[in-house]
Amino acid sequence: MRAALALAISLLTSACFTTSGASGNAIPGVRVQAERDFDCAQDQIRITPQLGGRFEAIGCGHRATYLTACEGLQCMVEEQGKSIPWRARPDPVGTP
Repeated sequence: MRAALALAISLLTSACFTTSGASGNAIPGVRVQAERDFDCAQDQIRITPQLGGRFEAIGCGHRATYLTACEGLQCMVEEQGKSIPWRARPDPVGTP
């Protein structure tokens, strides 16, 4: 009985969290940022998820690692080595 309960809990929680820490919602933002940074067409850029919300982008003779932070479908993307000002964003309107 305990094994069945443990299995059910693990299946339910695996649907909620990504094992790599990188949200697939960030891939379009990473692709757009790499397109600008590399001066390269999006279809020539390969994006690979890494651990901890990082993505590696390779294309047109360039390679970069991007850090991402997502809240639902809204994601921020910065090249590694630059900070993501996610917590520095302004409070929602109407919050004192």
